[in-house]
Amino acid sequence: MKKTGLLLLVLFSTFVLTACNQPEEVVEKTMYTVTFDSADGSAVAAQEVEEGTVAVEPTDPTKDGYIFMYWYVTDNTTEYDFTTTISADITLNSYWQEEVVGVTDEDRINEDITQYESEMYVSENLIYMPRKGGINRSSMKFSVDSKYISEDGVILPLPLSETITEGQITVTFTLNDTKIEKVYTIPLSFVEEVVIDNFVVLPFENLTTEYEVEDGNVNMYYEEDGAVPYIKVVDFFTLLEGFIDPDVEFTITTTEGVLVISYQYYDEDYDETYDMILTVDSVENTVVVNDPGFYWAYVYSTETNYGRHIDYDIDNPDSSFDEGNDVVYDLDDYNMDITMYDGDVLLPYYVANQLLAGLSYYNVYYNTDGLYGIYSLPDDGSRELRTIRRSSMNGEDIPVDLLIHTFNMLAFDLDNLYGLQDIMDVDTYYDLLYDQKDDLLVQDPEDFDYAIRDLLLKSIDEPHTSYGYHSYFNSILFDGPETNNLSYYGPRFVNWYYDGLFAVDDVIEAKWGTGEDGGWASTSPNRPYYWFLDDVSVVLILDDFYTADIDETNTFDISFVEGILDVDDASGILPVITEGDKFFYYNNSTDKENVLEMLVKGVSPTYVDTYKAALLALGFTFVLETTTDDEKENGYYSITVATEDIDNPTIDFMVQVTYDAEYQLFYVGVVDTVPVDFDSNWPLIVNVEETVNSDSAVYVEMMMDQIMIESPNLENIVLDLSWNTGGNIGALYRIVGFITDQPFRVSSIDGDTDGNSSYYVIIDDGIDSYANLNWSLLITPVTFSAANEMATIFLENDLGPIIGVTSGGGACSITPILLPNGTAFTMSSNNIGAYRTGAGTTEDPYVYHNTEFGIEPDYPIDIDLIYDVDTLLDIISPE
Repeated sequence: MKKTGLLLLVLFSTFVLTACNQPEEVVEKTMYTVTFDSADGSAVAAQEVEEGTVAVEPTDPTKDGYIFMYWYVTDNTTEYDFTTTISADITLNSYWQEEVVGVTDEDRINEDITQYESEMYVSENLIYMPRKGGINRSSMKFSVDSKYISEDGVILPLPLSETITEGQITVTFTLNDTKIEKVYTIPLSFVEEVVIDNFVVLPFENLTTEYEVEDGNVNMYYEEDGAVPYIKVVDFFTLLEGFIDPDVEFTITTTEGVLVISYQYYDEDYDETYDMILTVDSVENTVVVNDPGFYWAYVYSTETNYGRHIDYDIDNPDSSFDEGNDVVYDLDDYNMDITMYDGDVLLPYYVANQLLAGLSYYNVYYNTDGLYGIYSLPDDGSRELRTIRRSSMNGEDIPVDLLIHTFNMLAFDLDNLYGLQDIMDVDTYYDLLYDQKDDLLVQDPEDFDYAIRDLLLKSIDEPHTSYGYHSYFNSILFDGPETNNLSYYGPRFVNWYYDGLFAVDDVIEAKWGTGEDGGWASTSPNRPYYWFLDDVSVVLILDDFYTADIDETNTFDISFVEGILDVDDASGILPVITEGDKFFYYNNSTDKENVLEMLVKGVSPTYVDTYKAALLALGFTFVLETTTDDEKENGYYSITVATEDIDNPTIDFMVQVTYDAEYQLFYVGVVDTVPVDFDSNWPLIVNVEETVNSDSAVYVEMMMDQIMIESPNLENIVLDLSWNTGGNIGALYRIVGFITDQPFRVSSIDGDTDGNSSYYVIIDDGIDSYANLNWSLLITPVTFSAANEMATIFLENDLGPIIGVTSGGGACSITPILLPNGTAFTMSSNNIGAYRTGAGTTEDPYVYHNTEFGIEPDYPIDIDLIYDVDTLLDIISPE
């Protein structure tokens, strides 16, 4: 099959657009004093240390007849750790050892050397690298001469292609003026076959509302004293039911260490059935799929209706598909092992999660104490993120075997799942990881997360690839590495800001000002949703591609009310809406509340009073109190409804009703809870503008309604994507439905298989087409991701002239990545946007061009002129 583009409707832009040149809020810092008591030794200056940071270890004091050993707090047998964060004033005391007459500094260093050599190996993968000798406190400095040994002493297993079997470290011991240098040869070895020694039963909890996956338990397997988790592949499939469509019939066989899972996928669009086969071979140490669609064709539909109004022209003769090759993941290349236990095949847990779930945006997060189902990467402050971060490992160092596994998994993800590897001409990302091994191979979880941030933002430097959230080994008080300053980013991202975002903001400010709040021009209330160039030409601003969970009908259908509110009969909850010619049902439910918001077109303003009377007649109570809160000034209606649930015999419903004159929309909102009291937080606040804007297709429909009222003879429309950084690809397709009433071609390259495809999308009659108008597109370097794909579709389908400055690129959909230590990020996936040229003949074959670095406009103009009326009219309506 290998037609993954047909179902991939989630293309996100990952920018966090921060006003990086705005002054940060000044916060008064709390400072503490760290005092050093040298016990009659040479004086050591006190330090003023900001709360939450660490003191700097001072130069050792001196004292006649004594050797300084270390600093301590109260127990002189416990050396103070200078990585300890400061939270109060503290005094550090000096511990001295009396100097023995006749013993030279060289003798003392040799004592330290002897002791160091006796404890040099912490484990086969870790060398002890202290700063001081353990007996006489001689200083120790290390120099490493091997790409497989980090400055923190972590020893990586050798790749199978390596012929070098040893490395060297040089240790310089210094005491006073005496130095002794020792060179140690470190044997390097290949990874050994994994032998499972034990398992634990861990709880699983589903935290997302996108899929109904049952909570339960699952076995996780480990080597002796190991921290790297493994899972039986069949157990993982069982765990995922609800994310995996329960109607899919799998055939599972295990023969001589080879697990084969197969099923048939029926493609309704193409009326074809495909055999999907996954082979996990513990003998060859490979994972093979005959089609990467294996990983998503079994996925149950998400709760959010990403694909509404979207269909495919399966018979279009111009469609083309090059299936490419089978996808083979050889874990030998990444020092990971597929193993057996009790006759079943086990995968390293995060390989299983990434392939079998993560590629379709569902992830099962492991934090040592349990597993948690999440969708994509949870937002900051969400219950999901708070839950997965809490672990018994908070504040602990990352175990060295898990750290090495994380390093190898990072290479696996980048080499196999990162869509830009070939475009960036990278053979293997191990080369980059080895260059940064000293930063990445650190057991301190904070240091590791800073290293990942720098790897992603500075080294890879591709705006679709961004840091997500930190490891569960970190303290729950750790906020993660900062990402809101351009100094943390590489040149491509910095140029995107300066040549794109900042430059466009300057033009917006010059034309519309910054708004009364003094905020950024791009978010200014002075910037209109649309503006006219002349009586028959308009510019429609579209700054995102958003998708809300919406169903639409032409008459009121109470079954959608019942589905969203999760009730069997809604007739006692809402009266029938008897006016209106188009109904939008928004499912804005959360994990705590069922929330329905309805927008209805074609309703007279006076119908509000009629409907309010119907609510009262149904038994609702109107609640209204004197308030200065504008959002509450119209009050709400409440009713208590009996249920057949013994545990919850009644449900309270809150209903709000209004008519928005600007949008000419009738609004009804319902939630299955009521405020504790009038002044407390309400579970539902009416904001029609926000509801409209939460879905780009609804927004464009409402704007076009207003535009056509103001200009019934409209001829030209410029779709302005000058400040659009992307969003959901399903929303993008629906917007194209306003522009053309014909099927339109979408092309892509598959980085997994090296295949490619061109298919035709149809938008149904639920989207009002304005194909009679002359459309054009306005782009800038800010035009990124899904917005860049819109420019690609304009180009490939000749939908109209493209005006402005070369778009910002971002050809790939994104995929969430979870590393074994719990650090998460997003990166460009193997689904790569492209446009096709050529006739498809032997003489003129199809050629697919990736759009990672943007689309050039048909009419290039200086960025200062992108909103200039005369310049735009000269292009779209020349005399």
